[in-house]
Amino acid sequence: MAAELEGRVALVTGAGNGIGKACALSLAAHGASVVVNDLGTSELGQGASATAADATVAEIVAAGGSAIASYDTVGDSAGCAATVATANEAYGRVDILVACAGALLEANLHATDDEYQRFLGLFLSQKFWLCRAVVPGMGERGWGRIVTTTSYGATGLLGSPIFAASMGGVISMTKAIAHEYAGTGVTANCLAPGAATRLHEMSRAHFEEMHATGQIDDEMWDNYENTPPPSYVAPIVTWLCTDKGGAYSGHVFHASGGEIAVWSSYRNERTIFRGDHRSNPAWTMSELDGAVPKHLFD
Repeated sequence: MAAELEGRVALVTGAGNGIGKACALSLAAHGASVVVNDLGTSELGQGASATAADATVAEIVAAGGSAIASYDTVGDSAGCAATVATANEAYGRVDILVACAGALLEANLHATDDEYQRFLGLFLSQKFWLCRAVVPGMGERGWGRIVTTTSYGATGLLGSPIFAASMGGVISMTKAIAHEYAGTGVTANCLAPGAATRLHEMSRAHFEEMHATGQIDDEMWDNYENTPPPSYVAPIVTWLCTDKGGAYSGHVFHASGGEIAVWSSYRNERTIFRGDHRSNPAWTMSELDGAVPKHLFD
């Protein structure tokens, strides 16, 4: 086993399957003790089982690592507090948080209020509740790593407005944590993964419909069809949790197969300027009729 993370304690949610499991195994292989959190639901977020978390723990222990299971939900604040308490009781602290847990839940405009709140709880609020519990302690100790999962869906180009809002919110929240804790030894980054997981396969019908109706092009459909396994995502997550990875914070990293990329930051792309507002009037509608198409979008 490599030792880059020897002595560190990692909490990984959704670690019973897919990307969460790949990250848990990788962190453990590099020396971290891992709290494997997984409620053990179906792909649709139904039921509960210890099987998934226990299987990941067994793999880590069999390889010579240290791991314990947490079966708490991270879809509400009490469950998030409970899984952090499990980590503190077993290992005394959390140094690394990788928040991967998710499920296929209703995310379109016909969602009920309960469905809307459940989606936000699992995909967005999970990250807030967990960070609220662990980041202050990281700051006090002068070392910590946060990796939160987001998605290309944050662009809105996959539809699913609730999903898009949640994923965009994760990015903004993670950037804010990175900014607030800059210089403390705590970093916060997002992962936008491309990996063939059980949720990926369950989304096939949705992507097939979007391709058939022209909402996504042939290239995007081909990328979906040839999505690599989660093991290709885990290395960048693990690297971000090392001392060398600590030089980078507030970024969104995309990983899929042999590709690792960093997303552009929020910034102005094009500008129209008519001078200082103290000596110039506001734009008129007729001026904007010509200036916006010509200078901002041409």
